Amino acid sequence: MKRAATTHDAYPLRTVTVMTGLSADLIRAWEKRHQVVTPVRGPRGARLYSAADIEHLQLLARAVGGGRAIGDVAALDKRELRLLATHRTAAAVSENSLQAFINHLTRFEHAALARALGDALLALGSSAFIYEIAVPLLHEVGRRWSCGEVAVAAEHLFSGVLRNLLSGLLQSRAHSGRSTMLLAAPAGERHDLGLLLVALLASDKGLDVLNFGADLPAAEIVTAARRCNAAIVGIGVVSGANRSRAVAAIQTIQSQLPAATELWLGGREARSVADRIKSFRGLTFDDLAAAEPELERIARHSGSRAHAPTAAPHASR
Repeated sequence: MKRAATTHDAYPLRTVTVMTGLSADLIRAWEKRHQVVTPVRGPRGARLYSAADIEHLQLLARAVGGGRAIGDVAALDKRELRLLATHRTAAAVSENSLQAFINHLTRFEHAALARALGDALLALGSSAFIYEIAVPLLHEVGRRWSCGEVAVAAEHLFSGVLRNLLSGLLQSRAHSGRSTMLLAAPAGERHDLGLLLVALLASDKGLDVLNFGADLPAAEIVTAARRCNAAIVGIGVVSGANRSRAVAAIQTIQSQLPAATELWLGGREARSVADRIKSFRGLTFDDLAAAEPELERIARHSGSRAHAPTAAPHASR
């Protein structure tokens, strides 16, 4: 027997996508193939979901975001899904130290590294995973690579595994219809993992994110920003060897962006590049944590394109 919808416990699909981070197409596919939830139909035939449905979808989204296949977890009930997350948390604390990840990496254990990172993401959630696992690992792998302790191939393996994990998670998330953040690295800049971390944080705040990755010409960045009516254009600058090209690119972008579109610079070279640009009008961020208050501001005022940046110790005008 199908349950009846009630006025206090009936959420439309559009609301469910925002609350779970899953796309409407993915939710419908999970309903059809795995019967994970059974929505009722409203007076006009629209799908309506209960709070229990939403909780179940949130747990499934966390499991799949951590690397589990939906077919492996679809039959689990909410208690089992919560236990799975609890077990993964314990595993992350006891096994997934930075050294354990490094060990997998130096032995080129691709599958084990991917599984360990996925388990940590499932256990900790996006934000904690970024600050407790991803960022420290990026720094440690970079340090060991510069000292010759990690082979170039191992560094590339780590970058590829982390990129695949984060990209897959972002692709599974719904478009919220809120302010769009465009992320890119300018021409000549090859580093893009930092952009993925920012994209994940912005997505957690409910923003739509378009991540174009590394080595994108300034004119293309401006064109994309105009076409998607971006609220923010975030540029990652990491390589000191590319500083002159980055300065020229940011000058072009700044001069051609609509006045209402905010310009953000992040990465190791952000402040150095901004200091070389006359009357730089944007914000610079020394680290991910410094960007979080500004992401929250944009999320709160997502219906507007004209909210001035708040004063922040890490921001340059």
